[in-house]
Amino acid sequence: MNAVVDVSNVCWSPEIGPRSKRPLLSRLDQVTEAWRDRYGAGAELVLVVDRALRHQISGEQRADFDRRCRQGLLRVVPFADPVLLSLARERDLQIVSQDRFVDLRRQFRWIETQPERFHGWRRDGNGLCFVSSGIVPVSGQVKSRAEEDKDLAVRGLKDHKDVLRSVWRCVARCFMAQVWPEGLLLWPGLDRRTGEPVCPDPRCGRPLVRVRDRRPSRELLVERLDLDEDRAALLRFPLEADGCLEIGRGALTHGINLDGIGREHSDAVARVSRRHLLIEADAALTVSVRDVGSSHGTAVRRWEGHALGRPRPLEPGEPVRLGSSDQVVLADSVAVRLSGRRYSPDVVPPALGGGGGARTVLR
Repeated sequence: MNAVVDVSNVCWSPEIGPRSKRPLLSRLDQVTEAWRDRYGAGAELVLVVDRALRHQISGEQRADFDRRCRQGLLRVVPFADPVLLSLARERDLQIVSQDRFVDLRRQFRWIETQPERFHGWRRDGNGLCFVSSGIVPVSGQVKSRAEEDKDLAVRGLKDHKDVLRSVWRCVARCFMAQVWPEGLLLWPGLDRRTGEPVCPDPRCGRPLVRVRDRRPSRELLVERLDLDEDRAALLRFPLEADGCLEIGRGALTHGINLDGIGREHSDAVARVSRRHLLIEADAALTVSVRDVGSSHGTAVRRWEGHALGRPRPLEPGEPVRLGSSDQVVLADSVAVRLSGRRYSPDVVPPALGGGGGARTVLR
């Protein structure tokens, strides 16, 4: 049985031994030997490794690392995970890794449908053996948190957390300034050249004025129900502790107007009422929702095991506490849920903000 091996994951694994604070190439040898003992000496093993591993191993191992590269035994890439998953898909290979690849599950949807292809390892009385990596379906919130963690690490955005922990105001006469004159509900953009926060409205992009510290907050996501997960997200926004806002399809003094998210989404939000949903967060950031008398109704879907359950219609005014993986459905067309992200969004619709030129929306 042929496989692709996550070399860095193997070399860092303390379960393989011997003990070490650094990754060891000898652990890779143990895994490849055990695999061929189990599945045959002729089993093809594609060894994919992050480029960073060469700098993480001890100096004594680097000559061995370089030799393996020259001999074509190691395939060195900047980031191994998407490469090895692509190889596995294209060549129908098994995957040897303890990683559950949560941050890549939107990109590689087959991961959750083919868990039998993922192999971890453990030691027993007979030495090293292979076991299931434990791939199970996870909610969108869990995926979002994993994506954010990877993104912050790769992009080095730790220095921008102070920006995300503040409330900002645009002093220009742009759409954002008119809708939220006391402080933007959306996250700011970031000028790539200066690192300063700028208005997320693509027609503005001017520097923002800091208003105050942002209270602890939860991020919420509005998404379409008629599109797949990769394209469904319409808008992300923060909700502060002891705060509340409305979602609807009209001018709201303190809320989210879905009419402003772009013409391409007008059909999806057409059934949402002008004042549809009230969202509240208490001091502990427990989020509750209630229908405020919408025309086409609101329902809640609870996360049950590994999937969302059936929608339960809400009575107007009925308060419902939102679980971390639950979903609120507005007019059978738009959903609202808590995001797993802690700091920053990656979706800002064209009419409400976005990147352009030298700007980028903070992720």
